[in-house]
Amino acid sequence: MKKDDRILALRKAAEAMTRGDFTPDIPTGGDEIGHLGKSLKKLSSHLKKQSERSQSLYKIMVECNLNLHLIDVLNHIYESFQGHLPYDRMSLALLENDGCKLKLHWSRADYDSLELNTGYSIPVSGSGLQAIIDTNEMLIIDDLSAHLEKHPESSLTQALVREDIRSCLICPLVADGKTIGFILFSSRKKNTYKKLHKDLSLQIASQLSVIIEKTQLYRGVKLNKQLIAQKKSLQQRVTHDGLTGLFNRPAIFDILHKQIQRAKRGGFGIAVIMIDIDHFKTINDTCGHLAGDAVLCEIANRLTQSARSHEYIGRYGGEEFLAIISPYDQDGAVKAAERFRGAIACQEINANQTLIPVTISLGVAVSAEQETLDADLLLRRADEALYSAKHKGRNRVELASPHSSPEC
Repeated sequence: MKKDDRILALRKAAEAMTRGDFTPDIPTGGDEIGHLGKSLKKLSSHLKKQSERSQSLYKIMVECNLNLHLIDVLNHIYESFQGHLPYDRMSLALLENDGCKLKLHWSRADYDSLELNTGYSIPVSGSGLQAIIDTNEMLIIDDLSAHLEKHPESSLTQALVREDIRSCLICPLVADGKTIGFILFSSRKKNTYKKLHKDLSLQIASQLSVIIEKTQLYRGVKLNKQLIAQKKSLQQRVTHDGLTGLFNRPAIFDILHKQIQRAKRGGFGIAVIMIDIDHFKTINDTCGHLAGDAVLCEIANRLTQSARSHEYIGRYGGEEFLAIISPYDQDGAVKAAERFRGAIACQEINANQTLIPVTISLGVAVSAEQETLDADLLLRRADEALYSAKHKGRNRVELASPHSSPEC
């Protein structure tokens, strides 16, 4: 390419970047113009990452303003920022009892061996977290193994090290000038977090603080406990099944519609899993309806225990359940269904002193296309796949064809 043509190409590339196009053709080479092209390419890559970070932060603000559940915002953050902020695990912990106790309210990781699960709590007094609370400044630990040697009494550090976490960034969530909790980003590599990660985590934390301030999680610390319990009990009766404690049919349908709208906004897909207990009528007929109810409750409990934070389980009706996974990865959706199946089949159910072998069949429907992100269509496909699982011998998972569109 001639010198003038290369200069023209560089000028066009610079103009493209001002329009937000960070993928122009940029000529490079060993001369001065080529070195300029290389520098322009680096600048383009840097600006592209900045733009993607800004878009992801904007989406957090949109999710907050739409008054979605906190868990949806947290899942959005987890799914959107791994390209900009390295982490293998992300957790939300909030202060309770006037700041005397720290409780883990949400956590998600790309591995299964979790030591720190939802509900885990530690006293703040005597922990290293008190310094963060006093200063409202974040803490980066570059080497957790070395940190544990200096602070062997830290149960939080002990648990993280058992998960092979080696470095973490702990960012305070601040409301009204006071720390109300922490967002923790954790990595299985040492020395992971740099200054640019500090700036981004602070922006994420400021958005999270806004939504947490509006939720019952934060206000509940200040409200009368009896009123909170009454409100929670009322909400539970309205949205949950009276027998199993799972989301009831209207509530799980509401979640499905909201997750579809979220998927359309975010440009990703979801998975719907229809679950049916095999030979449940036989269980009722031979063991009685009380035993049948016990089986339903235990299956609901096992499904709940094996579900991840971005997986929602509801009672569809009778002996059928519905699981919603958002966002989905097709292999991940099938693995989730197999996880549910294995959780039921692995052990007999003790129903009124009678051990009953129980299995389930599952039909999985997935979609990432705008035209197929439809609740009725996904449910029909999942139901068709469930029928196929039953027809092929039960106690199995079947994936619906992406091209099937059964009529009502």
